[in-house]
Amino acid sequence: MSNSVVVATYNLYLGADLSLVLGDRPPGEMAANLEEVERQLLATAFDRRAELVADALAPHAPDLVGLQEVCTWTLEGETLWDFGALVGEALADRGVAYDVVCEVPTFGGTAHLGVEAGLPGAITLSGSNAVLRRADSPVQVGETGRGVFGEALGVTSLNTDDLAITRGWCGAACEVDGRPFAFVNTHTEAYAADSRNTQRDELLAAAAGWAGPLVVVGDFNATPADVGMPAEFVDAWVAQGSGPGLTCCQAPDLGNPESLLHERIDYVWARGAEVEEVALLGEVPLEGPDLRWPSDHAGVVARLAF
Repeated sequence: MSNSVVVATYNLYLGADLSLVLGDRPPGEMAANLEEVERQLLATAFDRRAELVADALAPHAPDLVGLQEVCTWTLEGETLWDFGALVGEALADRGVAYDVVCEVPTFGGTAHLGVEAGLPGAITLSGSNAVLRRADSPVQVGETGRGVFGEALGVTSLNTDDLAITRGWCGAACEVDGRPFAFVNTHTEAYAADSRNTQRDELLAAAAGWAGPLVVVGDFNATPADVGMPAEFVDAWVAQGSGPGLTCCQAPDLGNPESLLHERIDYVWARGAEVEEVALLGEVPLEGPDLRWPSDHAGVVARLAF
């Protein structure tokens, strides 16, 4: 047996730029923005993107994967896209089956869409973070945990009452070749640095009881200069990466022919482990007239030795 573990993080992208419907906006602007959100959702339909995500992940066959923005969209109560199920099926089709280790529900909401966009009726979004384990991995999973951050950014959406953008984490105690470690996946706030930093500190407090090796992955929505992780955590990209390692962000409809990645905000952090290899996922454009990227983010995959 080997004491090395391959881990990955990937933000699946919920499918549209919902900042277009956040904040107080004149009715005409809100209507136009909602129509644009509908257009983006159809352009980035996840039943197609799930295949692209699986194409990016499967060659690396990670033992553990942290996914963010694992969404379920329903229209008038009927499921449109179940991201977790679609990715799981696509990976299994490629010979790498995964089990869900843990999941934490995060943000969600409902809007009424128009006939013009092709999705008339009440459409509902529910999002989560999830940890997956490859079914034939030597990594054994024990106790799991999850939490929702007490800090949640309050916003106005669709000119209605304030709502909170809920964020959280989930993880598990693991073992490989008799060596224990923990694996944690998170997604912290995108729209306010103070909220993001508070959530990071909540995450570190929740993980403080784990004295052994610890791997933390996720979308931190902060560049290396601002992310603020303690010095005991090694940034896998800094340890073994080549080039800037940009992970964010493509156009909201994923139709841009050339990459728009311009900053690094997705990370694999390791404490008590040696980083042997690291690479990006989904950063190369695909051939095609419209959908060119699996997600608006690139993912990160790393091999760690304990």
